[in-house]
Amino acid sequence: MPPTRLPGPRPRKALGQHFLRDSGVLHDIAAAVGCPEGGFVLELGAGTGQLTEALLERGFPVVAVEIEPRLVEHLRRRFRTAPDLRVLEADARTVDISTVVPPGTPYAVAGNLPYFAANPIIRHFLEGSPKPRQMVVMIQREVAREITAPPGDWSLLTISVQVYAEATRLFDVPPEAFDPPPAVHSSVIRLDLRAEPLVPRERNADFFELVSKTFRNPRKQIHNSLARGVWLPPDGAGEALRIAEIDPMRRAETLDIADWLRLLEACDEVRAGA
Repeated sequence: MPPTRLPGPRPRKALGQHFLRDSGVLHDIAAAVGCPEGGFVLELGAGTGQLTEALLERGFPVVAVEIEPRLVEHLRRRFRTAPDLRVLEADARTVDISTVVPPGTPYAVAGNLPYFAANPIIRHFLEGSPKPRQMVVMIQREVAREITAPPGDWSLLTISVQVYAEATRLFDVPPEAFDPPPAVHSSVIRLDLRAEPLVPRERNADFFELVSKTFRNPRKQIHNSLARGVWLPPDGAGEALRIAEIDPMRRAETLDIADWLRLLEACDEVRAGA
């Protein structure tokens, strides 16, 4: 017997839309969200309002962001009597967070993120201001595994998230939980934002330049990756690694954020002495 059709507009394949239909998964996501006292939940990509309803049922004030006008209209009709909901037509990748979140108001983020837009959306809220206390989002399973990878198996994406938040993979979601089913599995992750990023603001650009250039050859020994990716004087890569107390035979994926920060300072020292 085919699954019951979701109410409201149909998903558009051209936009990569997959509406979550599984009520158990919807309630599990809502239960994982920690709405801060005196704050609200900012739902990204509200779609037809399935997760919106689950969040409202838990008593959370919700601001639902949706990019597509036909879905915005549907949400406003569906929840026209809901006093704790505001629907906003905007792109979650670029929305001006300061115009959505009143000054001094804490908030959490929740959402079933489009696969193609998940990374820029997450980055926008990690790097933007004001930052959420927490993000509970569903993304492609392979991306979730990368973001929550254990130490020793980090990528540039892992680091770009871990600088701002502690990442936890909560549970996986099969394709049949969606309408229509996607070709891949999904996972729900929780990002708990740090009180302060692990990289000082004034060093942020230099830090990510070093990491991104070195990660162009992640499987090579860090000595070779550093020498090929970053400008240093002759034999400067070895000297920088010695100063940073990093084994030159390690690979980039084994370095944690503290290692990268030491290496950044060491590279500056080597250049200054050239």
